[in-house]
Amino acid sequence: MRLIPVFVLLFALAAPAWGAFQEGTGSAAGGFQGPGAQGGVATVAQALSARDDSPCVLTGRIVRREAGDHEHYLFRDATGEIIVDIDDELFMGHTVTPETVIRIYGEVDKEAFKRPKVDVDRLEIQ
Repeated sequence: MRLIPVFVLLFALAAPAWGAFQEGTGSAAGGFQGPGAQGGVATVAQALSARDDSPCVLTGRIVRREAGDHEHYLFRDATGEIIVDIDDELFMGHTVTPETVIRIYGEVDKEAFKRPKVDVDRLEIQ
């Protein structure tokens, strides 16, 4: 009967330590975020020549929505243009126009016989 309180106490003491250990392994571990922080892909020109799944942080503008797909947009910075795939919920209710400067965080997506694009994980209005 006395073992149950001992196990409860051990679990209560171990849970915060286990949570702290797990924090360092996930994407919410913190640290520097910004251009060059995630593999060095910081421009459209670099994204076009980067490897598949390379992390990138791009700053520029959405020029237009691509015909036939409501989540694909033409994104432009000073170095070029690339298609970006932005899920609707990433806009979080904000209106973005071709004049709006945004920063996107994502990964380069390269498929055989298709133009490279960026799968966007996060969008910030600048």
